[in-house]
Amino acid sequence: MTVPPLPEDPAARTKTPSPALFTRRRAVGAAGIATVGAVGLSACGSGGGSDDDAAATPTAPATPVDVAAAADIPVGSGVKVDSGGVQAVVGQPTEGTFTAFSPVCPHEGCIVNPANRQYVCPCHSSAFDMATGEVKGGPAPRGLTEYPVTVRNGRVIVG
Repeated sequence: MTVPPLPEDPAARTKTPSPALFTRRRAVGAAGIATVGAVGLSACGSGGGSDDDAAATPTAPATPVDVAAAADIPVGSGVKVDSGGVQAVVGQPTEGTFTAFSPVCPHEGCIVNPANRQYVCPCHSSAFDMATGEVKGGPAPRGLTEYPVTVRNGRVIVG
C-alpha cells in the first residue's frame, strides 16, 4: 500500500478524514473484530459434558455396513473408515477381537487417529483405549461412542 505525501498546507494535515471514509473504516474494522470473536468463541467449547454434548453424540449406523476386510486391520492397530455413510475407527486390539467407535472426540469434535493400541485426538491429545473406547488421558470428558461390530466371512461389519 502506498502512503500519499502529506499536504503542504499545515492546516490540511490536521483535518480529519471525511465522515464517509471514517464510517467505512469503522464498519470494516468492526466486522473484522466480530468475525475474530465468533471464531474464537466457537473454538472454546465447554468440554464439561453439558446437555449440548448429548445432542452432538454420534449414533451407530441404522443398517449394518461392510467397512473393511478383517485382514486389513493389523493386531494392535486400527483404521479410519468412511464407507456407506458410516464414519468410524475400527481396531483389532487383540487378535480376533474387533471394535468400532465414532471417530469424533467428545472434547472438541476433532477426528481421532489410531496409534499404538489406542485412538489419539490430534487437537488436544485426548487418548482412548482401542478395546473399550474409554478415556486414557487428556481433556475429553467421556469415552468414544461405541458401535456394534461383527466379522462375517472375513469382513468387518459396523452397525
